Amino acid sequence: MKTAAAEKPTTAGDSIGIKRAEPGPIFFVRDRAVYIRRMVTIVIGGVAVELPDDDLVALPALQAGSDYFIRREQNAWVATLADSAGLDDVIGGFHFAPGGNATTRSGGDETPTINPFSIWDRGYRPACLDPRSMTCVDGKFWCDIYLLGTSPFEDGTSKFGATIADGKTPPAKKQTGRYSKLDQPTAIEIYAAAGKSLLSPEEFFAAALGVTEGTSFGDDPQTTQLDAPRTSKWGVMQATGNMSIWGTDGDPDGQRQAWRFGGDWDTGEFAGSRFALVDYWPDYSGEWIGARGRSDHLQPDA
Repeated sequence: MKTAAAEKPTTAGDSIGIKRAEPGPIFFVRDRAVYIRRMVTIVIGGVAVELPDDDLVALPALQAGSDYFIRREQNAWVATLADSAGLDDVIGGFHFAPGGNATTRSGGDETPTINPFSIWDRGYRPACLDPRSMTCVDGKFWCDIYLLGTSPFEDGTSKFGATIADGKTPPAKKQTGRYSKLDQPTAIEIYAAAGKSLLSPEEFFAAALGVTEGTSFGDDPQTTQLDAPRTSKWGVMQATGNMSIWGTDGDPDGQRQAWRFGGDWDTGEFAGSRFALVDYWPDYSGEWIGARGRSDHLQPDA
């Protein structure tokens, strides 16, 4: 028989704290529903909520390509469309993807679903400030689900349906105007402002695993969208064969030629999760070169 969550006063103050019984996020997906795990204690505003059993999170009608925040409202766990008001009262969240993750090495599918690797909470999340539209790769780091858009300071660096930033349509600056191009230094600057960085070769290889190898989209994708054959195991969208993306080998002085990963829409049989080139200098820019960010993993707080 299911036991209701117990709530009792605590002296923990007004902050939100989580005590988990096991590693990993406190939320999980089962049968297209979201639950909070049993044996978790959450302190909210001086009140401890103890869960002896898994508890259901109330979901709205989910919109494909959107992020959701989970809060405690009127003694219930409630998911609402994510906003930019800050995370002060947010316990966790997830991304409702426009298609499913790859399960083999042939890409994903076209059925909208909650990406299980996008689930985060306050102690298990990306180390950057904004956890929206990111996915955890093998429990080691977080990767932007979507390619960089043209309004990163307004929309964030990962957003569904955004115009893709590239050398032809460079991104907007934080204040006014646009960058003149999307070269590697520009991408680094944008991601640094978000607390993120570019993928290393090993990180890209891991993040893109599961795509249909040796295939490309065939035309300029123009927007961040579902391209199921080239969705990865972790739910990274347009992971290969859409836009080559800037990467880094970690050289602190930036003197080496810049890495590019994945292959663009016209790379054909050469595109894939192991496609990597170092044939351009960092100040190069082209309409087939975009960017994708990553963040360190913030370890669980229990």
